[in-house]
Amino acid sequence: MRSFLKYEAMVAMERNAALTVVADALGAAGGWIVDHTLFSDIMATVRFALPGDRAGMFETALADAGLTVEPAAGTTGAEEVNGAITLTFARGTGDLRRDVPAFS
Repeated sequence: MRSFLKYEAMVAMERNAALTVVADALGAAGGWIVDHTLFSDIMATVRFALPGDRAGMFETALADAGLTVEPAAGTTGAEEVNGAITLTFARGTGDLRRDVPAFS
């Protein structure tokens, strides 16, 4: 069975900045984004894959950028691990509106 990392963070920074921090931290650790889900401007979930020995590097990169997460356990020895990070945005209103162009 492949290891799975699960992280959760309450985020005070702007939504797009927080998502960029996660993407940059994954890239710095040699990982990549597999999928993502945005729940208006309240929450986002990013699923990722990461070399098994790089979880600590990912956590450190997040912390250096201002996102605090609890360290994951049980990833040593795994060649590759899957994971997810859930970001809850403290300033979210739940009413993210986007302009939809008219069409005929």
